[in-house]
Amino acid sequence: MKLKYVDVHAHMNEDIFNKDRDKILKECENKGILVINCSGEPKANRDSLKLLKYPNVRICLGIYPIQTAEMKDSEFFKELNFIEENKDKIVGIGEVGLDFYWIKDETKRYLQMERFKEIIWLANKLRLPLNVHSRDAEKQTIAILSKMAHVPVVLHAFNGDVKLAKFGASQGFYFSIPPSIVRSKRKQEIVKALPIERILTETDSPYLGPTRERNDPRNIPLVIEKIAEIKQIEIEEARKQILKNVGNVFLLFN
Repeated sequence: MKLKYVDVHAHMNEDIFNKDRDKILKECENKGILVINCSGEPKANRDSLKLLKYPNVRICLGIYPIQTAEMKDSEFFKELNFIEENKDKIVGIGEVGLDFYWIKDETKRYLQMERFKEIIWLANKLRLPLNVHSRDAEKQTIAILSKMAHVPVVLHAFNGDVKLAKFGASQGFYFSIPPSIVRSKRKQEIVKALPIERILTETDSPYLGPTRERNDPRNIPLVIEKIAEIKQIEIEEARKQILKNVGNVFLLFN
């Protein structure tokens, strides 16, 4: 496969793809699209590893922030151990981070933050990049990462304000942009404000598509086109720069 595009954050392990997963990923392979699959709870992590049978799939394993707020200590650290045991099979740790949209209880929010710090510590230890969720907790997420992360950081589908995004970029963080950019003024503003060297592409499949329908990695070229339009550069220039950016983050993928 001649690599042309990378979806740095997808969930192709989800049941909604059971009927046509093979077809989608084969089409992606034919189009030069490499897919980095992210997961965030024990079953999903194990299901994700099964996707390594596809030549154009790489894996991030993680613990989703909502899960970290609900798991017992023994469950949480058991899953961290599982991730470490599979370190040679993965290219990053994710989906991890903070979510204050669904988690309103202050005690659980504090637990999320403490466990996020444990995950960052593991990423630093394993020298693996972080694939990060930050819904309604963008400021807290960036504050913790700025202090603790010593590995590349990808802020996935970031929806904070432009000023905060620019600060994140100044800290060396990357921002992965989903196909919903075609209908999201916030994401368009973020892309306009960020240097192209800090931008990656994702789908968050099956979510965040160009429409409300099911999304999948075949939509990555649409993201490139929209980014090129916003940045007022050629599509091919945007594609090549973003591919270079991916290589700077996920040093272990080949």
